[in-house]
Amino acid sequence: MSSIFYLLLLAFTILGCSPEPEKKDAGRVAATVNGVEITQREVNTLYERTATPGVSEEVRRNQQRAILAGLVRGELLAQKAVAEKLDSSPEFVITLHEARRQVLAGMAEKSMLASVNPLTDEALQSVVKQNPLIFGERKLLVYEQVLMPVVDVPFLKSLNVAAGNGASLSQLIDSIKAKKLQFQQVTQTQSTDQMQPAIARILSNAKLNVPILMRVEDKFAMVLMLKSAVPIPLVGDAALQTARNITGAQLRNQEFGKKMKDVVDASKITYFGAYAPGAVAKKGAGQLVPLPTVDTKKVDEAESQSIGLAVALGAAYTFAVLLLTFWMRLYLGKFWQPIMSHKTKNVKSANAECSTEDHDEIMYPVYKPPVYIKYFLYSVAVGAVFTLGYQIMLVMREEPEWILWLSVPSGLLLGVLFSYIVSLNPFRKLTQNMSFIPLLIFSFCIVAAVIATKRLIGL
Repeated sequence: MSSIFYLLLLAFTILGCSPEPEKKDAGRVAATVNGVEITQREVNTLYERTATPGVSEEVRRNQQRAILAGLVRGELLAQKAVAEKLDSSPEFVITLHEARRQVLAGMAEKSMLASVNPLTDEALQSVVKQNPLIFGERKLLVYEQVLMPVVDVPFLKSLNVAAGNGASLSQLIDSIKAKKLQFQQVTQTQSTDQMQPAIARILSNAKLNVPILMRVEDKFAMVLMLKSAVPIPLVGDAALQTARNITGAQLRNQEFGKKMKDVVDASKITYFGAYAPGAVAKKGAGQLVPLPTVDTKKVDEAESQSIGLAVALGAAYTFAVLLLTFWMRLYLGKFWQPIMSHKTKNVKSANAECSTEDHDEIMYPVYKPPVYIKYFLYSVAVGAVFTLGYQIMLVMREEPEWILWLSVPSGLLLGVLFSYIVSLNPFRKLTQNMSFIPLLIFSFCIVAAVIATKRLIGL
């Protein structure tokens, strides 16, 4: 009997040591290189970056195997570099730091552009109509271009007159040679959507084999001559796809430029040495490449806006507390006294030694507001809370959290302080005579604070 028990125990032990975890690891790990794992997720991620949609299963497998082969070779080389202690060299540290920076920058850029939505088909059709040289009137142009880096206005005028009188391109080139001016002659083959719009318009309307003189300010001059023009229009789905690619790139560039400027303005950047703002440039250096700099004027405006938003939100909280305090007193009937009858005087003479608090209760007996007044009070309170919440949402969307931390407690404290002041006897009599006017004033002030917030944000 005991032998059967040991046999069962051995069987369960063997089952417990089954290769199930290995199968599980086999689905997660693609390969191990000297004990270092290369996961299937790495292979899939790299494959998805370069995958061509619609390929066969065989092509997909071979592409993934090629990626895995590259990862294995890369891991072997990395291990060899570690064995030779190359990971301690300054070059490795700098390269690793730059690689980390580039990867994180790419991820940040992708996150910044996640909200960019492509244009609708109707908007794309409008883009197609507004750019005929790129779509419907697109042509393949073959033309001669003679580029002169020096601008001699009188000489260019003489060339223009000669071209108008029927001079050929070779005759104009002979004149340029006789003038001993530098020039460069090339034959170009381009479609109108690949050219500068001004040149594309001129050549699209030009006559064949007729030279055209052009001058770009005082930088350079050129002679163009159209040799052939073949229509290659983009229509239908191809035009929409091209328009989608062009506009998508433009929208992404605009959005990235805008958000990148905001990131720069929200940062503190200091340059040193030869890159400092006051550094003197070397002679012959030409125009220096601009460095990212903070727009101090915009930063000052942003700080002023933040302070204004904090004040507006604090004021809204202050008036909200005042409104709530007055609302509670109105709801309990302590402030709203429509009739001051002679009963108050009789009660006062009957008990002249009562305390101040009892005296106030006798002078201003509690009035129970009707149901419609209660509904009105509820609607005012709900409207005030909704308006205040809307203002908080605006501030949270545009400003950092410290605005809330600064404005909310200060607004609450001011509201409590003003509520205490309003509850003093002189103000109680004043607000009693005003009926609902303080309630309306506080509500108006909350709405005004929200309007000021929207104007500060620019909505």
